[in-house]
Amino acid sequence: MALWSRADRKRISHRPAAWEQAVALRLAGCTDLDALARLAGLDSQPLPPGPHLIAERDGEICAALSLATHQIVADPFRRTAELCELLRCYAGGLRATEERSARRLDPRPRLVTA
Repeated sequence: MALWSRADRKRISHRPAAWEQAVALRLAGCTDLDALARLAGLDSQPLPPGPHLIAERDGEICAALSLATHQIVADPFRRTAELCELLRCYAGGLRATEERSARRLDPRPRLVTA
């Protein structure tokens, strides 16, 4: 039975967790199409129609959400569950903001009936 050295235990115990790494959420551009196609291939799915909201960790796209269909593609070999939830929450916030701004721009008063 091999025992772990003190240096090995210390290195493993101080490994940064996936949720402690910086994450960037942004809209995908035309330069991201190859990376999105690769990501969809890893997830064994066709790439859903765009536009896409993507989650990047360390400059690499780990998950993407189609704003048209709300379908997610993610890297199955990495921890991406929290990224998928972030994408859903952020996309939901975008949708709610658009609905609120549309209501504010509507000049017609509305009658409320009981």
